[in-house]
Amino acid sequence: MRSQRSILDSSVCKRLALVAIPLELTGGAETVLNLVAHELASRSEWDVEIAVLGRQLKEQIVEPKGSGVRFSYGYGGGKILSEFFLVPRLVRRRYDLVFSSHTRVNSFLAAARTFGVVRTSRLVARESTVLLDRFAGVRALAYRMLYSTYGSQDMIVAQTDYMKSKLINVLPQRVFGKLSVIPNPVDAESIAAKSVHELTEQDAKIFAERPQIVWCGRLIDVKRPKIAIDVLAELRKNAGDFGLTMIGSGPMDAELRVYARELGLAAYVNLTGQRDNPFPLFRAARAGLLTSISEGFPNVILEMMACGVAGIVTTPCAGDLHLLQGIEIAAEFGAAELASALMRVIETGDRSTHYGKALALRSPRAFVDRLLGKDRPA
Repeated sequence: MRSQRSILDSSVCKRLALVAIPLELTGGAETVLNLVAHELASRSEWDVEIAVLGRQLKEQIVEPKGSGVRFSYGYGGGKILSEFFLVPRLVRRRYDLVFSSHTRVNSFLAAARTFGVVRTSRLVARESTVLLDRFAGVRALAYRMLYSTYGSQDMIVAQTDYMKSKLINVLPQRVFGKLSVIPNPVDAESIAAKSVHELTEQDAKIFAERPQIVWCGRLIDVKRPKIAIDVLAELRKNAGDFGLTMIGSGPMDAELRVYARELGLAAYVNLTGQRDNPFPLFRAARAGLLTSISEGFPNVILEMMACGVAGIVTTPCAGDLHLLQGIEIAAEFGAAELASALMRVIETGDRSTHYGKALALRSPRAFVDRLLGKDRPA
């Protein structure tokens, strides 16, 4: 009887966390949300639920289940108004932590807490990107309205100092004191372990034919995947026989295939589509490339660092990139500047020995400790 009571008391005393996510998709924000959920679940005192706003997908692209995290689902595609499907789940429990990372969801949870729908000891909102750098007009006005509802959070997380400075321009003054800059986490150990998986026969053949530059992201305008093909053209003119492996899916897939053919590069551009585990391709690449026009902070750079990519080149698309020792930041956003940066990386040799300090400072444990209000990461 005493043993049963001890088990029951332990269960009752567990702290409850809810992590809200629109859909189980691969993306920077979704990666962070999953890291937080699984880090909390690894701590014996926490009971963690990932509340997906939309329906359950046939194939989950986020971290697999079975690691102590419970999942609940709403309906539809996780788009606007789907956050209201959270209400039945929110009113059933009192939480110790509620965490989200999409502005629309952040706004809803702030308002819901104000009106007593969300009962939590701690509400933390992370900002996913610098929205008003990306959008103007009616859409920018809509985001400003969402930001006006912020206020009931205990902490608002910016990924970089630049993001914090931009948020101060749009958030109500009453929340300025709640803004904190916490660099994005990366599970470097897990990524490194996945990166040593064997390449498929087709991938191994492509990477054996010529050195590959690897690009990874959604095939959408803000990521500028066409520029990556232009960079390859410049690189092949000036530095020899290189190929480009592009990992990801999106609406620009067909356009990119046509563009590669038009430039006579179809044989040298390898569009892989979405990969559950892109890390072996990172590890096998000669260099990594990021071409985005704007990012909150590009997690893919951290993932490439964790895989030990010999050199990484990025556009100046986010704040605090200069803090990542060993990466090369192009002077401008054009193909010529990016190709020049790649040539410098190729000529200077392996830079991966410089990555360790930045990765060590960005552990999931340290990130979660900061979310919980601890002044310094563990």
